[in-house]
Amino acid sequence: MKNGFDKFDEKVTSLVEKGNELHDNQKYAEALEQYQKAWQALPEPKSESELANWISACIYSAYFDLADYVEAKKWGETTLRTRGSDIDTAPLIDLGMVCYELNQYDEAYKYFNDAYNYGKERAFQDRPKKYLEFYLRKRA
Repeated sequence: MKNGFDKFDEKVTSLVEKGNELHDNQKYAEALEQYQKAWQALPEPKSESELANWISACIYSAYFDLADYVEAKKWGETTLRTRGSDIDTAPLIDLGMVCYELNQYDEAYKYFNDAYNYGKERAFQDRPKKYLEFYLRKRA
């Protein structure tokens, strides 16, 4: 049985990696097609798969880069639900960013605050400075 799972894992991983290549080349819609295929391939309940967090984070990122913030928020919420550890602040920052872009500032602050409580300013590392600046301004 383990071999079947490994083959399945390989197939899904291959789809995501292909999507990541397309994403890196700014072909976001094509990347989304690969990510969606990977998501559809997950067994139910999808959220319990070890790959669910990775795939949903990729889908979130592609929608965010397309500036489709409503869809990005849905996938950001999935990423938060499927994260492996409470100290993984990336889904919180992602949701804060998308809420900020949707002008949902109170919700953005809540997510940023949760991330800040775990990782302080380090949680905002490699993210545009405007998000940390917003958080610190609103916090003051």
